Amino acid sequence: MARRKRNKFTNIMEYIPLRLAIGFVDIIPMRAAFAISKFVGILSWWVLYNRRKLAINNVLLAGITTDEKEATRIAKESFVSFSKLTVESLLATKLITNDTFYEHIDVSDVTEEQEKILKDPKQGVILCSAHLGNWEVSGHSISFWKRLIAVARTLDNPYAQRLLEKRNPRRNIEIVAKNSADKGALLRPLKNGMLLGLIADQHATSHSVEVDFMGHPAKTVTSVARLHLATRCPIICGVFARVGTMKFKFHVTGPFNFTPSGDKNADVLNITQIMNKELEKFIRQYPEQYLWAHKRWRKR
Repeated sequence: MARRKRNKFTNIMEYIPLRLAIGFVDIIPMRAAFAISKFVGILSWWVLYNRRKLAINNVLLAGITTDEKEATRIAKESFVSFSKLTVESLLATKLITNDTFYEHIDVSDVTEEQEKILKDPKQGVILCSAHLGNWEVSGHSISFWKRLIAVARTLDNPYAQRLLEKRNPRRNIEIVAKNSADKGALLRPLKNGMLLGLIADQHATSHSVEVDFMGHPAKTVTSVARLHLATRCPIICGVFARVGTMKFKFHVTGPFNFTPSGDKNADVLNITQIMNKELEKFIRQYPEQYLWAHKRWRKR
């Protein structure tokens, strides 16, 4: 579907507060920036009533807890976590460098086998991830190990798009437009030994199958499974969970390699279900850092 054309005045009026906010984060102390982000997260919690109720209900549906009071606490923390993500993402390109990588990123959960695969310049890898912790920092950080291909939708506002590209330059990251007409846009990088990052935990309307997610049927994107079957590149599930101020732990499972059964549809269904279960483990470990305010289970 074509995007609705936006007028220049609307773009400028959106750009100005964004530019001021980014400039403000750049000049104030980091502690102050995170204090403000926490306030914004709590404010969003109270203002966005429908999203608030959705988040609480999703926590309960997922079986994270059966206590509504505890579900409310977790959902509220997830709003604050999402607000922190913005500040962390702005600071990451300045703070997380080759020299400071291990000061900010804990890789103790990564095995030698996983690290070898992630650093091998000839081995294509599919990274299956979720909206947990900070997925923006994960892309920036893991690109120090291997060139990353990320699927993203460009912003409707061209001024905002250019501002963010200039403010957060992609040092070793290549962006592929979501719904790109180029069918080889994701296959070629994998065959050339790159890392393809796919966030696969949200409701998918097309190219999806219905599999279990946190105890309920959910439409799930099949890209991870299809690309694995097409390239035979291993799949690794991973998230960057927040463990302190500008400190993250890289949690990883895999590598996963599946032998085709001869029934492609059955294989896609099986692989997608297994990936969902792997992502669930991370979500249950860090429920306060998951994006619960998303309509994951549409039928309900």
